[in-house]
Amino acid sequence: MKKISGIVALAFGASLMMSGAAMALDSSFDAMSKSGKHQFYVWCTGGKSSVQTADGSNAKEAQAKLAASAGNSCWPVWQGLAG
Repeated sequence: MKKISGIVALAFGASLMMSGAAMALDSSFDAMSKSGKHQFYVWCTGGKSSVQTADGSNAKEAQAKLAASAGNSCWPVWQGLAG
């Protein structure tokens, strides 16, 4: 029984950590035009996808920086302004 309650507590703690990270992102339409650190899901063919951030005066500029560094087989998809 102790093992099961430990697993449940661990899962609950992990879900709190993930929801806290998601709440820190501002994914509103207005956030796309703000400067700062933007978070992207960098989708790649071949299974090398990841989550990355880039600074920019807006989301489009930050996306262009990541796209240039990611190569031809990857594309950054905006998730929000980290914050």
